[in-house]
Amino acid sequence: MQTKNKEPKNITVKNIPVADICPSELNPRKTFDQESLAELAQNIKEHGLVQPITIRKRPKGSDTKYEIVCGERRFRATLLNGASEIQCIIKDLDDKQAFAAMIIENLQRKDVDPIEEAAALSKLYNDGTMSVADMAKMLGKSTSFVTGRIQLNNIIDEFVQLMRDGTLYLVHLLDICKLTVEQQKKLYEECFSPACIARWTQKILKMEILHDMIDEHVMQFLDTAKFDIKDCSFSCGRGCEGCPLNTKNKPDSFKDVDRPRCMDSACFGQKTLEHILRTAKESGLTLVYQGKNNEKWITAAGAAGLKLINADDRKYVFEPIEPDESKFSDKECYEKRMQAYRHAKAIFDSNVEDGLVEKVFEVCFDGKLSGEFKWTFSAPKENEDARESLSKKEQITKWKDQMLKCDEQEHDELIEEKRKLLAESSYSTMNTPLGPEEQKLFHAIIMKRLSYEFKKSIGIEWANNESAYKECAKKIEEHRNAIKREFMKQYLSEKSVCYSHDLAGMLIALCDDQMGNVEELEKSVAEKYDKQRKACKARIDELKGVKVEEPVEEETPAEEEPADAPDENTVAAPAEEEVSEAPATEEPTEAEEATEEVPSDEQTDEAPSAE
Repeated sequence: MQTKNKEPKNITVKNIPVADICPSELNPRKTFDQESLAELAQNIKEHGLVQPITIRKRPKGSDTKYEIVCGERRFRATLLNGASEIQCIIKDLDDKQAFAAMIIENLQRKDVDPIEEAAALSKLYNDGTMSVADMAKMLGKSTSFVTGRIQLNNIIDEFVQLMRDGTLYLVHLLDICKLTVEQQKKLYEECFSPACIARWTQKILKMEILHDMIDEHVMQFLDTAKFDIKDCSFSCGRGCEGCPLNTKNKPDSFKDVDRPRCMDSACFGQKTLEHILRTAKESGLTLVYQGKNNEKWITAAGAAGLKLINADDRKYVFEPIEPDESKFSDKECYEKRMQAYRHAKAIFDSNVEDGLVEKVFEVCFDGKLSGEFKWTFSAPKENEDARESLSKKEQITKWKDQMLKCDEQEHDELIEEKRKLLAESSYSTMNTPLGPEEQKLFHAIIMKRLSYEFKKSIGIEWANNESAYKECAKKIEEHRNAIKREFMKQYLSEKSVCYSHDLAGMLIALCDDQMGNVEELEKSVAEKYDKQRKACKARIDELKGVKVEEPVEEETPAEEEPADAPDENTVAAPAEEEVSEAPATEEPTEAEEATEEVPSDEQTDEAPSAE
């Protein structure tokens, strides 16, 4: 039975002139998307305001009579429509209550800004308005989620801007915000300045790389040092192993015993510089730097008898990295990556052989020590314009790439022509034994059809050479019957079996023959639909006006009661009438309701309509 919704008590709904209402300075939401605001205004214009805004009275003598508690977005959209009044719910709230209501409304939005969310939760926590547990309950989140958001309020603006422009993501900031403000600034200068980001080789920063950056440039973990921490030949005259500023040697003073850190950043930096200059001298390569503010390192290199060349007029070239076969579970995906790698490596090796690309050692860039081996386009010849020289080398590289693509396209076209030749031939009508190549092909096709988990269970690995093919063929022969059953299992496990009487019959026959206890399964399914059929029939009889008589149970001879039989005075609970069962269309379970689509921003803000 449906019940009517009761109106909350002590709530007044009125039409209030918009001139008497102003936004609240307490509102943590500061950003409003103008495009979605215009869409909301159009929706309100067409369908009206579904959900009134919530306001409270302002102190006497204020410029306006009321301020908004919840619904500033709806208020702004109403102003865009030029309306003179807006429907409001007036509540008597103090500042803390109003602020809590604003935060609850904003944090329950689908598109809540994480930085605004962090500021709001931090203010609630610091004001003592709510505990972490209360906020978690209010939002339906874990306490760790709330704690993380409160910490996020400590993030510096530079990293917020990197998230806004898409360079970083929220998951990055949730790790960075755990550092102190000074540590965040150092991390930004060392790894996230525009010059640093321009040198990234990946579009999205992986979390493990971020952790390495923090470990090396901020925390100074000794296991990230470029130099040998046991080396005592540095100018300071000692290694890091027995140093008193190694946290490993002061377990009572420092927590970092399992993973020791250096607490002397000046000494750590000096050892890094000396190691880089030693490596530069031993490399025998051209020594380069890039960018500005490198005078300090150029001078230090000069004092060590090293000359650095400005490589700003050259362009770095990345050496292709061979994909790791052990990280691929799909052979086809691995082969595609390998094909792309071979293509890029062929061009790279050709450029090295032709002298277009050379290996160099970079000492520093934009005021930061580097100490990395790099590949660059070679230096321009004497009296040759640097830009023109670079342009020629890049054009040569592009034409080499085009030549390789011609080779690949020729191969692809040849494969396609041979595919057509096979498709139109009478090859499959031959009833002679398979030849060696045909046997390999047959085994390869079987391998492609089997799941990775099944192949692993019978000890079959990828076959990429002659001996591996022989071992694969041996395994296939050894597990011939298991493979046949795997094929049947895969085929009859597909959804298409539900739409084919033939396949369904095969599935039933297989289960009846091999699965054993299917009676309970059949009984359970039958009972479920018997109930639904009875409920449907009862409803049909009711609509037809047919009186349904209760079935009279036949008396059966009394049997000897077991020792643990209930007392005869005990009244058994009556069985539920099956006619009260719901018809075939059942109510959704909680799990099903949880999978329903989350409402959009407009729906969250305004209720079921697009507002």
